[in-house]
Amino acid sequence: MTLRRSATRFCFFLITLAFTMSFIPTVALAEDDVPRMTIQELKAKMDRGENIITLDVRTGADYASSKVKITGAIRIPLGQLESRYKELSVEREIIAYCA
Repeated sequence: MTLRRSATRFCFFLITLAFTMSFIPTVALAEDDVPRMTIQELKAKMDRGENIITLDVRTGADYASSKVKITGAIRIPLGQLESRYKELSVEREIIAYCA
């Protein structure tokens, strides 16, 4: 297995883990192991031109009814992430959001 393929699989694992952890009630976690970012922190990264990917994982209905859409975000609904993860660069920080 090549290093790039290993990195891609590891990246997919981390994204999947982050999504899974976000559905576990906070009370069940001794410490919050899922990194969180405020809107202000994300905006600051974008304003600085950091090499990030914003990933919108909302379903069609949630996406369509929302007034909040981040310009330049890649939209891959959560249910499609496993089949489309190769669209994401493993060399960039990926910031997923669903609200």
